[in-house]
Amino acid sequence: MNLRSKKAPMKADIISTFHDAVLIHILSFLPLPDEHRTRVLSSRWKNLWALLLILHIVMPFYWTDEEVNRFHDSVDQTLDLRGGMPIRRFYLYCSKNCSYDRVYGWLRKVVQCKVQELELRFPYDRFTVRFCWDLFKTCTTLVSLTLRGEFVLNVPHEAEMLFPCLKTINLISIVYCCNKCFKNLICGCPVLEELFVERQLLNGQFDNMDVFEVLSPSMKRLRLSFALSDVIGNFRVVIDAPNLEYLKILDHMPSNYSLANTLKLTEAHVNMSRARPATQLVQHLSSVKTLTLTHMTLMVCLFIYLGSLIHLRYSVGYSKIKLLTADEIVHLKL
Repeated sequence: MNLRSKKAPMKADIISTFHDAVLIHILSFLPLPDEHRTRVLSSRWKNLWALLLILHIVMPFYWTDEEVNRFHDSVDQTLDLRGGMPIRRFYLYCSKNCSYDRVYGWLRKVVQCKVQELELRFPYDRFTVRFCWDLFKTCTTLVSLTLRGEFVLNVPHEAEMLFPCLKTINLISIVYCCNKCFKNLICGCPVLEELFVERQLLNGQFDNMDVFEVLSPSMKRLRLSFALSDVIGNFRVVIDAPNLEYLKILDHMPSNYSLANTLKLTEAHVNMSRARPATQLVQHLSSVKTLTLTHMTLMVCLFIYLGSLIHLRYSVGYSKIKLLTADEIVHLKL
């Protein structure tokens, strides 16, 4: 009697016989790491991830030129496989030894694929990026742009229209070549609706922008994060956005706010620790329907409008009560 177990018959791989469009649809439901892992299943799956509507490409740090060139070539091959297939979202993270000339070529192909959302993350090297503005002047599909990294962004003065259809911009830790660079960027987006800007102090250096100007008749949502409490100087924030509906500001800088008109906001969130910018901003929020203030911002406003106030007790929980003295009030008013 043969007691050895019989080897189970191998089942047919039915899924791999599906059409590419069906397999790509299945892949789109997987988390990003799992999408890339499917490359090792078989030769049938090796290049399918490159045909997804969302491409997420991250460049690790490489020690040798050979490794760098191999990565550059792999991205070229990935984009070539698509032909002209549309890209909904393209994310690219570049390490310090990435060739920007190669990046320019990738972005050219991405534009040809009618990309809708673009996110670029560059290393914190403070190098000047020759951003390919000319590629996007005729791009009628790009609606969202995110730039992240401490690279120096230089926007040409002569540019009249940079992104004709762009509706959302996110700028995080960007360094600007000059004050007018940011203004040129915003003015070059005629249908811009949403803007988020985060300014950070990295390696003890600032972002070279003393005047922050938002001039946009189409903007509806504006979010600012200026959490640079140790910065010394005089910074101007100019907002001229007559159709603004939503405003969220975190500002601990010694800023001066200038608003062209009283904002007709539906919702506003304000977090400020200095009296002067809080005064300048709050007096333009008279028509807001929903207003959220942090306890510090609220106290600053109380001291502004209640000039005779000497002591203030406020609750920071269900049972804790804090008392501010006259000396502390004077400090807040500065």
